[in-house]
Amino acid sequence: MKIAHVGWGYPPEWLGCGPVVYVHHLAQAQARAGHEVAVVCASDRQAEGRPAYEPKALVIEGLPYVHLQNRPAHMHDLWNPERDISDPRCAEALAYVLAELTPDVVHVHNLVGLSFDVIESARAAGATVVASLHNYFTLCPRDDLFFANVERCEGAAVRSCSSCLGTGLGDDPYRRRHQAGVEALNRCDVVLAVSDRVAEIYRHQGVDPERLVVDRIGSVAAEELWRTVGEDRVGADEPPGDPLRLVFFGSLTPRKGIVAFLQALRLLEHPERVRARVHGGAAPDVVETIMTVVGTFSPAHAGRLEFRGAFGQPDLAGMLGDADVAVLPPRWEDNGPQTVMEAQAAGLPVVATRVGGIPDVIEDGRNGLLVDEGDPRHLAAAIDRLSGDPDLVRRLRGGITAPLTMDAHRLALDALYRRAAGAERAA
Repeated sequence: MKIAHVGWGYPPEWLGCGPVVYVHHLAQAQARAGHEVAVVCASDRQAEGRPAYEPKALVIEGLPYVHLQNRPAHMHDLWNPERDISDPRCAEALAYVLAELTPDVVHVHNLVGLSFDVIESARAAGATVVASLHNYFTLCPRDDLFFANVERCEGAAVRSCSSCLGTGLGDDPYRRRHQAGVEALNRCDVVLAVSDRVAEIYRHQGVDPERLVVDRIGSVAAEELWRTVGEDRVGADEPPGDPLRLVFFGSLTPRKGIVAFLQALRLLEHPERVRARVHGGAAPDVVETIMTVVGTFSPAHAGRLEFRGAFGQPDLAGMLGDADVAVLPPRWEDNGPQTVMEAQAAGLPVVATRVGGIPDVIEDGRNGLLVDEGDPRHLAAAIDRLSGDPDLVRRLRGGITAPLTMDAHRLALDALYRRAAGAERAA
């Protein structure tokens, strides 16, 4: 089978972005299985004097990548919703690339940096068109349905995108964009939601439920963590550390929950029973917010917290192997959080918010604890509960199971591709 993956970003520069890592590893697994695979990526690379979206072919770790260079915007183009809807130059560039690749399947993972009409380019190429929902970009110019970086959002039909983004363009252009995004997905042969909640959100926003399939993704990083750390830890039934070692890791942004985590630490009744580490990088404005929150800590609470800075995937085994519990409380409807899968694969019970794809991975009371989003006292109470009950930590650790492998995920996708192609031919 000939498969063309379409998305934003490329290795090694953008391996901090979960969907980029996922697409690269999936494409490698498909190539090993005998498929002919290429990745077409919206690229931040520029070539002076050349046209917008000019294709540039490269080979990265044995995989053909086609960079669409010289794009008008680096990533999100918040002030140009009409260009998200349709950019003939983008659609023509992808049509040209697909004419060269002649794929049987075009699998779209991310439309950031592209335009919605690339779906029509894929259909015109005669390919089966599959879209994976790793974010909410077709529904939301920010891609996260997180209003003004403050609260979850019901979408353009209910809330004001213009107010959220501060563009002053009015809401009509963004509502047209929302409608076009839904229509583009409804032109795909199958739409893959990475969790039950993501499928529910997209159905509510107007995506045809007959096209939606819940397809949970595999993770090479989680596989490796299970082999090197998690499997032995889950089987050993050892007591947790005293004090309990907490870890928060990932992008330090408001939507990922770093402020919520810090607020919970500040409210702990028994700070002496924990040690907390934070791993991740942050933008200057977020650093300022973090320092403001930490400045409200009592000395007893402040002494239990340590910031370790940015990290890479090779650091995960050491980071997570030296912890007892992961605390990961995103505030947005995180589609399929890789951090939660990685923490579980390392044998860590997870305390997390009941949002997005998290309840697909964490079952409250079996392999972790779920708390309500926006309630730092509830989160603090869950941490206090674990720090005072080592047997509960051990029981939750014992409820962790091996992660879905990339090969198992690839086999499921193979079946979905064939089924979608058969349905298309029948139609």
